[in-house]
Amino acid sequence: DTLDQVAGCLASGAMAGNDASDDEEMQALHPSAERIGASGTAGTVVKSFETEVPSTRKERRMVPLYQVWPSENQFFCRGILMTGGSEDCWAPNICVWTCILLPSSLFFIWVFPSLWHKGAYALPIAVLAVFSMTAFLLCATCCTDPGIVPRREVVLATGCGPELQAALGFDVLGGSSDGKEPQLNPKLKTQGYRWCRTCRIVRPPRASHCSDCDNCVLRFDHHCPFVNNCVGQRNYHFFFGFITSVMILAMLVIPSVLTYFSALNQERTVDQMSQASTSMRVALYGLAIGVVLVIVASLLSLVLWGYHVFLISTSKTTKEFQKSVPNVNEEPTLCAPRGPTLFDRWMKVDPDDLKVPNQARR
Repeated sequence: DTLDQVAGCLASGAMAGNDASDDEEMQALHPSAERIGASGTAGTVVKSFETEVPSTRKERRMVPLYQVWPSENQFFCRGILMTGGSEDCWAPNICVWTCILLPSSLFFIWVFPSLWHKGAYALPIAVLAVFSMTAFLLCATCCTDPGIVPRREVVLATGCGPELQAALGFDVLGGSSDGKEPQLNPKLKTQGYRWCRTCRIVRPPRASHCSDCDNCVLRFDHHCPFVNNCVGQRNYHFFFGFITSVMILAMLVIPSVLTYFSALNQERTVDQMSQASTSMRVALYGLAIGVVLVIVASLLSLVLWGYHVFLISTSKTTKEFQKSVPNVNEEPTLCAPRGPTLFDRWMKVDPDDLKVPNQARR
């Protein structure tokens, strides 16, 4: 009997040793897995290899915000540039570029060399400087953030609520945890604060929701199809600078081009026209019609410039003037602070967090 007990103890010891070696082999295969009792305390929760797979998959789903932006804006150059998302605005935008490039090309091809060879440097240099400024201001108006207030899904996905409250001075979520319209303080309503049912945020005074870009924009002036972007607090000075520079460019270029071509030998020009082919005549007539349209566009730009000078002098935006909305905080339209961008377009977010709940769409 004693021998049988000793043999049983040895067998059970060998089985325990095998189990311990098996455990060591399993831990070697999965070194990141925490085993029960590894810390020397009982009740430790096992973190298996399978429980880490979902978190790894979620990290793989994280993408920059600009790639999954929930509204209609489009981003270019890895999110550096942004513009409006309306497909109907590409034709007006191309028309603006054509009205700038057509007379400028005529000037730089014919008038510029003629004046330069004659020693008249002032006008060519001035036209080159104003043309460069016009192109820059147009690109800046088209491709910069007009002052977008991020919608509820973006605020929650990026966790930028405290930063927004520090920048704007109020909680854009309105203290609502479920996205339903909160009861705004009557004092805030008289100051111009409104609840946006589309973005489900509280927007500040003078801000408005743009149906083309599907965003709320600070100090919203209008959505301009010719620049394919909203004009608001952060790009209004670019817009006004653009219409000012394009008016000056027209005053410099168009008279110079007309004077140059009118000074040519008319008889020689008529002979060359009569000897030109039919396709060449059509092209020349088309060019003449284009010049006339450019002159008309220049006159319209002068009217537009005068209109915005009036708005700036009265501290109103286009929307406020058209709808007789008072400027409740008496903030200037042009010289007010531009303010920071209210969202980080490169922050990594989960695309699922930007989906609008079904009850919010109703």
